[in-house]
Amino acid sequence: MRLGTVLKIVAVVVLVAAVGLIAAAKSLDSKRYQTFLAEQVKAASGLMLTFSGPTKLKLGLSPQISFTGMALATRAEASPMLYIDRIEAQVALLPLIFRELRLERVTLFRPVLRLETMARPMGVLDLATPAETEKVPVTRLAVTEIRMEDATILWRAATTGPESRLVLAQARIQPETVDGGPLTLQANGAWNGTTFELGGVLGSPHALVSGKPYPVQLKAGIDGTVMTARGTVAEPLSAKGIDLELRAQGDELADLLRRAGIALGGKPVAAAGPYKMSAKLFDAPGGGYGLSDIDAMLGKRDNLLLGLKGEVKTLAPLAGVELAVSAEADSLAGLSRLIAVDLPVAGPLKLTARLHEMEGGWRLTGIKSTLGRSDFSGELALAQGPRPRFFGRLAATSFVPTDLSFPLTRAGDQSRQASPQRPAIPVIDGRILSLDSLPLDGLKVFDLDLSLVAAKLHVGPAALADASAEIHLAGGKLAVEAFSAQLGDGRVTGEARLDTTARTPGFSLRLTGTGLDIAKLGGESPPASGLGELAVTLRGGGSSPRTLAGSLDGSAWVNLGETTLARTSGDDVAPRLIAALDSSAVPADKEAPVKLRCAALRVTVKGGLLHADKGIALETARAAVLGSGTVDLRTEAIDLAFVARGGGGARLRGMLASPILVTDEPAAKLAPDASPCRTLAKLHH
Repeated sequence: MRLGTVLKIVAVVVLVAAVGLIAAAKSLDSKRYQTFLAEQVKAASGLMLTFSGPTKLKLGLSPQISFTGMALATRAEASPMLYIDRIEAQVALLPLIFRELRLERVTLFRPVLRLETMARPMGVLDLATPAETEKVPVTRLAVTEIRMEDATILWRAATTGPESRLVLAQARIQPETVDGGPLTLQANGAWNGTTFELGGVLGSPHALVSGKPYPVQLKAGIDGTVMTARGTVAEPLSAKGIDLELRAQGDELADLLRRAGIALGGKPVAAAGPYKMSAKLFDAPGGGYGLSDIDAMLGKRDNLLLGLKGEVKTLAPLAGVELAVSAEADSLAGLSRLIAVDLPVAGPLKLTARLHEMEGGWRLTGIKSTLGRSDFSGELALAQGPRPRFFGRLAATSFVPTDLSFPLTRAGDQSRQASPQRPAIPVIDGRILSLDSLPLDGLKVFDLDLSLVAAKLHVGPAALADASAEIHLAGGKLAVEAFSAQLGDGRVTGEARLDTTARTPGFSLRLTGTGLDIAKLGGESPPASGLGELAVTLRGGGSSPRTLAGSLDGSAWVNLGETTLARTSGDDVAPRLIAALDSSAVPADKEAPVKLRCAALRVTVKGGLLHADKGIALETARAAVLGSGTVDLRTEAIDLAFVARGGGGARLRGMLASPILVTDEPAAKLAPDASPCRTLAKLHH
């Protein structure tokens, strides 16, 4: 065949194609075609399809058909559940010559989808019927790719909750074949202002509208977080019937909670550390979504390592929480930041419990924990509000109250000052009582109602048994009531109150005890044996140990029966005093104990000045010592005089931290008493 003949044939084909294209373009009636599409959609789904602009066919080597202002709604007057500003579709060339529109590549510009307005599952959409082919071009779908630009998906997890917004800057969906099959998805965009990348495989378009569970397999990267979702959605167009297995891990838990709009204590969650979790997402019965089969590890141990297993019936608003909780931390500082409530700084912490959501707060039951040197079991609840309130009951086999103390504030510390000040110059004066501010600020931010029992209660060096108390804190006023504990076979009872609301914090203490085993008091040189009784009534005020002691008023009475004093060195004050007044009463061996027939102390306190007016008594087998004088808690100065039966005398002077015993100075105006313990007992009773 000659080349000229070939060229003629090609020219004829091109001419025929051009004529066919022109004929197809001219035969496309925009209104009639849009009406045809609307009827097809109505028949298949019951939805209303409308257009705000014309449908146009653009000719060329790659013909395109475009739609403007397409809206899909449940009824004519309803807000559209789907609105697309513009649609451009590539049309297959050869079918177009025969007046058939075969749509291959579709691009959606600025679509907006509202999930909460979705209708019932749609039927399979067929855009070609024999009855319509004479009026409009036959339309076939043979999509090889769908693209979206600036797409927006809107939904509400609850009817009264905020609207969530998912923006797809770009997205591409490709079916397995032109005849359908699974869809490969790639997208990038933003969720509530946070950028993400998304990829995965979805079910076919026919599965989307068939009413059968729609398969989902997705993976997303969101600003340091990797999330996957696998499962099905029974009604994908209405986001119902969700059964998805979710997995997530990331570098910072607080970022994920902020994106989800979750706050604790009314404040955004502070930095908590990395996390790894898995769960199943499902439809909540009352609307919204919930999580089951939760298995999560959150944070890190030097801050707070939290383990969670269980379910959350509703995510927004958060409700129906049933979780097994485990926690480990070097201190409570991490938990304090997490729940936005000031807590003591004790540690380390180890805890297992069950967490339940309650009206306005949270409840921990089945608590088993250790905190510092203490351990607790029982239940504890937190009622959230302007002033968080803790309440419950706890039992401890060992309780050290200092494990629950707040950090001291140094004198001159500017961290809590409203305006900058020059730091105070620390004064080293050898005193025992500190000027550091008492840790009272933490008592002003929450309330507490707690029943507490402890098999062992450690107060300083003393170890008390079978202790119990009712602890109440309200509006910055702390009360420890119905306190009771055993010291040996004896029992001590009392109460204490602390008012942090006044300009000068107020304090009161009342203690009584009988049959107390003073050997249980502990300390560096504890008594080896002895029983005693006490009665203490004190009140005062101050923001530091020194100012509080310097304001005390009240009285104290201590009476000991036969007592053996252990000695760790020859410098103990009591043995040295007795030795100075009666050398025969103290064994020559510096490690041998000193035996007392009795000892008693009766003092009154006024404005921080202790008066022991003939209020100190010590008796051994051969010596009877009577003491009198003052101890000024404002300056920690001591001035005590002692006289023994037989005429010996001594004075104790100096400071509380380092008293000086003077044996060559007589006790002026102090007459000896043959039975000083009995005399003091009569004065007390």
